[in-house]
Amino acid sequence: MAAWSSSSEAGARGIRILDPEEERRKATPWSTSLGVDEVDREEEAAARARGCDVYVGHGGDVRRMAAWLRAELEMLGVPCVAADRRRYGDAPAHAAALAAMDGAVVGVVLVTPATLSNAYAIEEVRAFLGRGALMPVFVGVRRGDFAVADDVVERRGDLWEKHGGKLWMAYDGLEEPWREAVQGLALAEPVVEVRAGDLRDRVLDVLEILGARLGRPAVAPAVRAWRAEAYLEIPFPWNAGFLGREKELLDLESMLRDGARAHDKAAGKRPMLPNGAVRDGLFLDGVVCISGGSGAGKTELALEFAHRHSHEYKKVLWVHGEPRYLRQNYLKLADHLGIAVGDNFLQSNNGRAPRSLRDIEGDAIAKINKELTRDIPYLVVIDNVESEKDWWDGRAIGELLPRGVRRTRVIVTTRLAGGLRGVRRLALGNLDASNAMRLMKGTRTFTVDDTAILRDIQGKVDGVALGLALVGGILSELPIGPAELRRAMRHAPHRAPTWGATEDAALRDNPGLAQLLDACFTLVGREAAGLGTVAERLLEVSSYFAPVPIPASMLVDAAFAAADVKTRWRWLKRTAWRSCTSPRAAPSFAGGAEQEALATLLRLGVARRATRDGCVSVHGVFRLFSRKVRSGSGRAARAVVNAIAAGGSAAHQNAADHTWAACLSLFRFEAPGAAVELPPPDLSRFVTRAVLPLAARCVVGYSACSAALELLREATDGVHEAEDRYIKRHPPRSNGAYMELDAKVYQELARTRAELLVMRARVMVRSGDLDIAEDHCHSAINILEVVAGDCHPETLAVRAFLEQDVLVQTMDA
Repeated sequence: MAAWSSSSEAGARGIRILDPEEERRKATPWSTSLGVDEVDREEEAAARARGCDVYVGHGGDVRRMAAWLRAELEMLGVPCVAADRRRYGDAPAHAAALAAMDGAVVGVVLVTPATLSNAYAIEEVRAFLGRGALMPVFVGVRRGDFAVADDVVERRGDLWEKHGGKLWMAYDGLEEPWREAVQGLALAEPVVEVRAGDLRDRVLDVLEILGARLGRPAVAPAVRAWRAEAYLEIPFPWNAGFLGREKELLDLESMLRDGARAHDKAAGKRPMLPNGAVRDGLFLDGVVCISGGSGAGKTELALEFAHRHSHEYKKVLWVHGEPRYLRQNYLKLADHLGIAVGDNFLQSNNGRAPRSLRDIEGDAIAKINKELTRDIPYLVVIDNVESEKDWWDGRAIGELLPRGVRRTRVIVTTRLAGGLRGVRRLALGNLDASNAMRLMKGTRTFTVDDTAILRDIQGKVDGVALGLALVGGILSELPIGPAELRRAMRHAPHRAPTWGATEDAALRDNPGLAQLLDACFTLVGREAAGLGTVAERLLEVSSYFAPVPIPASMLVDAAFAAADVKTRWRWLKRTAWRSCTSPRAAPSFAGGAEQEALATLLRLGVARRATRDGCVSVHGVFRLFSRKVRSGSGRAARAVVNAIAAGGSAAHQNAADHTWAACLSLFRFEAPGAAVELPPPDLSRFVTRAVLPLAARCVVGYSACSAALELLREATDGVHEAEDRYIKRHPPRSNGAYMELDAKVYQELARTRAELLVMRARVMVRSGDLDIAEDHCHSAINILEVVAGDCHPETLAVRAFLEQDVLVQTMDA
């Protein structure tokens, strides 16, 4: 965290006494540098210290926890000082620390085994104990170890056995004060004991206790909110079937902490440049990129790491990194960090200097990255980055990554072969032979011949972990053996779609994996007639949603609507035929077959349940396969757009992402044509109820200006084209007379286009493009004068905006 230059600002938030800079490469999870502010003058430091409410003393390898506590307290408005006086080398620093101790209402002492050998820590314990203000936090040691001081002095007991009895000898002080401190720690109340795997919970306990003791009513609700968010911070549950990759997990942890793989560090190696020079500043600190092909297990590795180490961080911030959603999702981190980054362009711009939209967006990203560089630790996971450039404006993705992080760690997963520029890369290969076989066998046991067949299948799918897991799911859930699966792969109706050069190579260059997927749906179809086709349609529909967890009910409804059943009578005949021919009785209610297909996909591992109840997710390889092999008639995309529109803009957590997906299907953007064409009334309602609120929320909530402006532009063009098509569908009759149009439909389309133009004008005013804003306002006024009238409130409102905001600023300029 950058040092503050203003003493008044520092006084408002509490002082922080700098520990000397330590060697960052030798840091452990408990001993990273505190990173607190410099004390320039003794008088100023003492004055600030006297105003602190909480003093955090730490004399062992717990500087990370001390810094975390201090930063959290300051964020909650509690002035705090964190100090390790053993490291101070000058009188002003010691004087400031003593002043903070004298003025503190509560003294938090982080007690480790090394505390007993630290004279400064013993002094702090006795000082706060005498005032009844002591709150010990035991780290790596239990309070019961301090029950009898004689055990340590006489070299007996658990503490002596663990630490060799050298703590008392290293203390080098009087025995009476030392005994007093040890006995006080044994009797102190309240206390917090930090055990392995519960650091975050214990930090929150300390904050809650301090809030109660200091009479700060705002602390408890904040802590309860943090606890409630912890359950949903990781999008998928812990994978109980995770196997292998232990070496990669160790390497990832080591690279995040020290910048080198675990085995490289053990061998004394350092990062090398191609010319042989050694340079540590080549890469961003605390950022690691996991690279590998689609289906290699990058997301699973990041999930496993996040679940194992989530207790070491305040929050796990998961960002879905697909190109069209990455920047908006990164900006949404502001909600989790508790900061405001939006720009309210809906208010009058008078008195505000115009700014470019790129600068507004850049400032929002800078605020987020500043929070990530504080002493509060976060684990940021940016999953599935597919390009080094932003899809919207071509900016480098690397601009998003925080620089100079102290406690926060960032993991990026990508299928880019070279990773991201300037980021340490952990290349992920195939599983070793033993773990690959375990993944395919699942819960079943096989003969030697079956094992040989499984090795053959492994070679056909090129050892891709996703394919191996699917083999295991098929063999575990369907009554077949390896020989029958291989035969199904050979005789499957392999569909070879046309692949583009930019499409995922996981299927393009791996025909064996495509054959496995074909065989999977064929075998599912044997279980229940038509079930394989329904499962394929379900996957095709999922490909038109955003690549985030999807509400299962919405997915089932969209898949049911996408079925090629045009009338109720044909649907009844289809249901009756299935119930007579299928080994299992097909459900008789709407969407029953789709629900059964979804349950089958979940059992096979093609789909997976999300942490949020009622949501599922489908891997990108399966989504791509279903879209490429299906007919692509447009029914699936249309059904998804209708389901998203019916679901509402705030029906679920990922509603905004799925609304974006609907917009990408409905409007052109960079595609030669839109995938979906809604009837004019439906299009007007969708734009009014979904597109306009989405664009406003992007700018006002997150300052995602580039994407919002592009959305408004494409929506305007889409509505204009719909107007033209609506008029052309009513050509003149043979006698020259025109068929009568539905005036209400046409007026709704025109009003919608006027609303889009006005919102675009507001964005242009904020960016200082007044000429463009004026043109949009005039166009909107012309439209409203025709469909509503000169004196209609909507027309008058746009005219007032033009005169009071646009023209006034134009004259001032």
